[in-house]
Amino acid sequence: MKQTIHSISIAILLMVAALGAPVSAQRITDNAVFYHSIRSPWSNRYNPSLFPRESGWYFTTAKTSLQLSIPLSYEELNLQYDPERNVSVLNINEVLLKMRENGCNFYNNNDINLLGFGFTKGEIFHFTASAGIKNLTSFNIPLGFIDFITQGNMGENRHVEFGAKDIFSNQIFAYASVGAAFKLPVIPLTIGGRINVLDGISALSIDNLSIDLHTEEDVSVMRLTSDYMMRMAGMAQIKKTADGKYDISFESLKEKVPMNLGFTFDLGAKYTFSILDFSLSIVDLGPGIKWRQSPTAIVPKQKDISISFSGIDLSTIMNQGTVDTTFMGRIKDSLMAMIDYTEEESAYWYSIPTRLYAGVSASIGHFLRVGYLFQGQWYNGWHNNHKSDTNHFACNNTLSAHLNLFNWMELSVVNSFSYDGQHFSLLNPGCALTLSPGQRTQIFAAIEYLTDMNPERIKAAHFMFGINVVGVKKNNKQKLPKIQQTDL
Repeated sequence: MKQTIHSISIAILLMVAALGAPVSAQRITDNAVFYHSIRSPWSNRYNPSLFPRESGWYFTTAKTSLQLSIPLSYEELNLQYDPERNVSVLNINEVLLKMRENGCNFYNNNDINLLGFGFTKGEIFHFTASAGIKNLTSFNIPLGFIDFITQGNMGENRHVEFGAKDIFSNQIFAYASVGAAFKLPVIPLTIGGRINVLDGISALSIDNLSIDLHTEEDVSVMRLTSDYMMRMAGMAQIKKTADGKYDISFESLKEKVPMNLGFTFDLGAKYTFSILDFSLSIVDLGPGIKWRQSPTAIVPKQKDISISFSGIDLSTIMNQGTVDTTFMGRIKDSLMAMIDYTEEESAYWYSIPTRLYAGVSASIGHFLRVGYLFQGQWYNGWHNNHKSDTNHFACNNTLSAHLNLFNWMELSVVNSFSYDGQHFSLLNPGCALTLSPGQRTQIFAAIEYLTDMNPERIKAAHFMFGINVVGVKKNNKQKLPKIQQTDL
């Protein structure tokens, strides 16, 4: 009986390994370490009304930003060394239970800034422009599936239900941004705005999954009712061949450039009172990307099927770490027989995560700047001609300090109090170092979200590094008054 249950588990895992139910929001790994920076041009990316105080102009050259989040840290995996076999042992049941408790969300965001430019005219006006490529990926493991393989006895529980929306999404797109900000003449308020023109390269999303599994008491008949929708679009085309198989064609790469256009807006404001700066911004507000190039949908060929199942002898499938690939092939063929292929009749929109920043900072002399920042993020998937009832929200509350040393180095340290929609985390530190040899070139690196400052406990992290070229404002030296001489 146990072998039968585990066999069913393997079959279902193969089908829904890439499917899942969101159980908590994505973590925010970017603590915006440069938001209150004294000299970094990247403060402008978080708020279009901000401009580095010590720069009259800047060029941002190559910058790479990598954000990732995983549900369990290395410490929580609890790998145990077995000296007799000289191997490390992982208790998969403990891992699954911890994932059930902590959430099962994976995500990875990459941002490669290719080029940026900005200049300012005093404190009255500044202009910025930039271009780059982004990759946004989110993936969730279904809680129903974890319950099934850890607790489900199909002889007692005849009905198992998996269901979710916005399960998996990936978007790769290029962007070009243009923005400006103005200081109002009457009050010390600066307002700014930016438009981001987006051009999608590829998209893949699983927008809906509904699986109901019914079995008889003797686990001899398994009835599966499923409904799902997988969408693809972009430069690569998926085609069904004459023998019923699927083939990915890259012919359009030779002939076309991406034509999946979209846009978002950034709005920001900054109010100065004495040594304090109050700031507020909303970033990537708008519809996102309209995917119109080769839109494709994969849907069930039939939603209700019954499968005769008499059990599987696992010893014949798995032996000393090897797997019978012919058996796996039969399972794959059975699952693929449930899939049909259709082409979308129209294009569809897919949104970009929207972020909110609200902060206050204080300059203490020329050398130190301290600040507080609230950062929130929403992600609600596709919209327009589809419906999405899933909204993810996450927030960070960040304290930061920026130390300006010798006009050639800035050291930034932050710590965030984070909420991912389900759990609070009190210690999420980060730091950044900017070196300015000759005061024109900026070489910077940042690392954030090292939970408890223990590498074995890392669940999410953000890495950033790159080079900028800036024009530093020179403070006018105060001239001593001349001593007037009089003839006696």
